[in-house]
Amino acid sequence: MILTGENFHMTPIPNWKRWIIYNLIGEGVHNVLFDDQLKKLCGNNYDENFEIALNSLVDNGILLKLETNRRKKYIVNYDKLIEAKKILNDNRNWKLSREIQKTGWRSDQRGEGGSDDIHRFYSEPEGYSFWFNLEENPRKKKSIYNIYRRKTDDLEFAAQILTQKHSKILYLGSLRHNHSVISILWRACVDLSTGTDPKRNRNFILQDLQDKERKACGNNRQRGKIALAIFKKLEFITEQGRKGNSTLYTITGKSPPFSTLDDVINV
Repeated sequence: MILTGENFHMTPIPNWKRWIIYNLIGEGVHNVLFDDQLKKLCGNNYDENFEIALNSLVDNGILLKLETNRRKKYIVNYDKLIEAKKILNDNRNWKLSREIQKTGWRSDQRGEGGSDDIHRFYSEPEGYSFWFNLEENPRKKKSIYNIYRRKTDDLEFAAQILTQKHSKILYLGSLRHNHSVISILWRACVDLSTGTDPKRNRNFILQDLQDKERKACGNNRQRGKIALAIFKKLEFITEQGRKGNSTLYTITGKSPPFSTLDDVINV
């Protein structure tokens, strides 16, 4: 179910069908999921179209509904595997319905990104609340980064990376912990901006952060990219123009509320 202002719009049935099949065979492993497990994965997105989609897949023989100790469970019917894969790989199922398009809804009403062809209803990180998202389009293959804060610590972050084929979650830790990934990357940003002179502000790009903290950034720079988005949202850094195709950043002087700039530099 999609919330837009005061209105609620249900997820299109074809999208639910693809989502259900993805959770059963999308990672190349044939899973068996109980009814309550599927509903838990739906989270706040659950609506009556989910039930319609699930029952339709069963009625068409694509899913088998079994029962164990009075608990319903579902598995993809091996004899209908080709049909299931067609639904899974049909990009048309990732489009929003005409009804939703008429409302003018786009994903950037939920955050900073905007996409109408990536299904977002993968399981979200447990114990975290959605904060904002950003979108990239490398080589025309769209990716969405959903950024979350832990419910019990608003300076602890996780990111859910969504593509048209898969989802994964990266945990960056808390800025309250000196040895977390996010803290290591924050100190690197400070060092790149000030060097040996705390009063001097220099510009840096994502590649500079990657070169300085390769382990923390990861091989594909995703953690660094996410960290910069978080620091910008917190107003710890600001954009300073471009260097080729890369955005230049510098620190603003703001820092985590429990530390001073000197504390960060001298860790």
